[in-house]
Amino acid sequence: MTGKRPCGFTLVEMLVAVSLVGLLGVIAWRGLDHVIDQRERISLQDAQVERLIRTIAQIERDIDERVADALLVGPTEVSAALPRSMAIVVDEQSRQRITILRRHPVGPGTVRASYSLDDDRLIRASVSQTYEQPDRIALLDGIAGFRTRLLSQQGWVDIDAIGDSRALAIEISIERVSGERYTKVMPL
Repeated sequence: MTGKRPCGFTLVEMLVAVSLVGLLGVIAWRGLDHVIDQRERISLQDAQVERLIRTIAQIERDIDERVADALLVGPTEVSAALPRSMAIVVDEQSRQRITILRRHPVGPGTVRASYSLDDDRLIRASVSQTYEQPDRIALLDGIAGFRTRLLSQQGWVDIDAIGDSRALAIEISIERVSGERYTKVMPL
């Protein structure tokens, strides 16, 4: 008489199957955890890039809407190389501040907007003719450098080396503490 083999699984087979399912669960959990971490990092970087794009767009808008030279009288503020409505000043710590006299965005008059580095934050300060108190906004955090160069007939030069020739364009460079550098060239 032949013996019938019993149906079902042995205890060892069940333990192996449960162990494999547990191992697959741990691997899947670790993979999902990694994906979530990457998503959070990408979201943070995306927000930083979006702020940077908005900041550069604001600087470009201020330069585009600057008051025309023909409407201003008197001597230039700092350099004959720049339009009369712009000034670039270097402080004692070799940090640059850009000041732009632009049309008021909603009403008559002008606004004096300036961009400077304060500790590791890029600040936009604006003062209009109607308000005495400056409006200071921190545009970017974690900034190590904020520099400009000017394009003249001799090529790209720093503000102190341009001489009397008229600047054709301005280059704005923003460098993060982490080392990334962003540059935008705008015609003058």
